[in-house]
Amino acid sequence: MRLTIRAIGFTVTLLWIITLTLPVSVALSLLKLAEGKNLGIQEPMFTFTNGNLSLTMPLYINNTGFYDISEANVQVKICKANIVLAEVSETLPDIPAGQMVEANCSFTASLEEIFQKDRTLLTEDADLNVNASLHFRVAHLMAFNIASVSATQWGAPFHNLTVYGETYNETSHVLSFYVSFNNHASFFVDGPLAVSIINLDNEIVGASSLNLNVQPGEAFLELVEVAVNPQKMTSSVFIRLSFANLEILGRLVQP
Repeated sequence: MRLTIRAIGFTVTLLWIITLTLPVSVALSLLKLAEGKNLGIQEPMFTFTNGNLSLTMPLYINNTGFYDISEANVQVKICKANIVLAEVSETLPDIPAGQMVEANCSFTASLEEIFQKDRTLLTEDADLNVNASLHFRVAHLMAFNIASVSATQWGAPFHNLTVYGETYNETSHVLSFYVSFNNHASFFVDGPLAVSIINLDNEIVGASSLNLNVQPGEAFLELVEVAVNPQKMTSSVFIRLSFANLEILGRLVQP
């Protein structure tokens, strides 16, 4: 009987010690995790394919703590001022103590869907904020959240888009003008640029398109010639440029 009582007493004492020391050791584990660059979100990468803009953001967690990390989930928001342009969420596998996990957060949406939130991103460079939050458990017990804010530079695909040098040939009924821009984006601008000529009665009097394939950092300049309906031409007309179903320029000219 005495042996049984002593065993029970030892078990209670041991549990009491574990209960007191576990939060301290978890705190030390978190401090180890916070040291150096054990949590990292790298520069987002953008690609454009078939009218869709894709974002990939590499991240890593190096678990230098004493306990396994479980139920890890990272949420990333890319914002311009108070406008959320893209939101990404990724669930990560468990990370044993002493190991590192690398993953990619990815997001794909139509160009129209993204730039309807802020169309100036098509033609103007901008500073974007990357807001990241990481939720996880340590030792499968205690839940924690870590948040970070970093900055990234957005390069406009149609930076400094300009239409100039408009002339109208009354014999051939052709309106000519130059289109120029600089691709400051990190991806190819690839696809048709739709050109519409609209009279003062809001009627389309001519249309054409340019097949774009502009590399990152490359400048574009091309002469555009559009045959128009002379019966519906007015003294002034609008030149409208659209890409991926988005109007990116509308200008009133007097050729």
